[in-house]
Amino acid sequence: MKQKLSHFSGQNGFTLIELMVALVLGLIVVAAAVQLFTGGILSSRLQQANAEIQDSGIFGLDYVVRDIRFANQENLANLTLNDQTAYGGIVLTGTTATNTTTANFIPKVSSTAYIDDALLSRGQGDAISSTENHWQGLTGTTLKNSAGSAISSPVSDQLTIQFIAPSNMVNCEGRNVLAGDLVVQRYFLRPDANGIATDYALACDANTPKTTAMTQPEIVSGLGDAGQIIIPRVDHFHVLLGVMTTTTNTATTPATITNQFAYYTIPQYRTAAAAARTASTSTVPVTTRILTTQVSILVRSANNAQNTAIDPAQTVVMLDQKATPSNTTTRYQRRVYSTTIALRNAMGDSL
Repeated sequence: MKQKLSHFSGQNGFTLIELMVALVLGLIVVAAAVQLFTGGILSSRLQQANAEIQDSGIFGLDYVVRDIRFANQENLANLTLNDQTAYGGIVLTGTTATNTTTANFIPKVSSTAYIDDALLSRGQGDAISSTENHWQGLTGTTLKNSAGSAISSPVSDQLTIQFIAPSNMVNCEGRNVLAGDLVVQRYFLRPDANGIATDYALACDANTPKTTAMTQPEIVSGLGDAGQIIIPRVDHFHVLLGVMTTTTNTATTPATITNQFAYYTIPQYRTAAAAARTASTSTVPVTTRILTTQVSILVRSANNAQNTAIDPAQTVVMLDQKATPSNTTTRYQRRVYSTTIALRNAMGDSL
């Protein structure tokens, strides 16, 4: 009897070497796919971070600049803009019980109280406030000056401006303002309740508009609250004032006039203005007038991009300061936005 051969007897399986080669090739393909997928995610996160910064930085800064350009609007009677110009556009000083005239901010904030210094324009070297929503100098950076020396106890600045509404408008808190009403707005960093405890935002706090427009009210209310967030996720806010110092020597014939232009921090300008008044004489008057203001904002993304192309410890230049993020463990995308704004009527002409 002949034995029947199975029809499978002529087929052979894969050898161990063939299986190993196939496995290695498969792993290579999978690794390449994973790398492409991971790279795509990291690239997408970086693009998203850049988009977030552009949305916050470009549009937010444009909104801030638009309002700062109103500073000194309708202040035609006091054209030399300094730290004592009544209703001057940059609010550096306020009236006190012993000084009710030579200041930028003339009204009281209640029937008995004068404006707190922590609601005026403040900067590095000024005493910070412990009152919630007043200027506390919050910053998410370590700072060095232009010479490279570390700045101890670094702070962000606060810019307070005032102007007369040229038409019916909306202030930075979204409240309707009548034409001819005094508008006071301050820009400062405060904690962002929508993020973690170390997240800060650039907020704007405005006075409460009057039901009947008042150019020079006796009392201004509503200042000192949390305000409205203008730009979220801001690590640092810095302000410089462009100042023209004019020395006129009338003892010579013709009179000798010397002009010098320089940028000062807010405390530096107050010191320089006081020194100029001390140096002035009847024959050699010295004046310091504010012509422009520079603002610089360090904005970061909402999410950690986790991209090695981002250096978390990168130092950025913010006008006369060099800022390094305090948090160097996460790879947030950051960018500096800076601009220079000419103040209305600061040169002595109506604009």
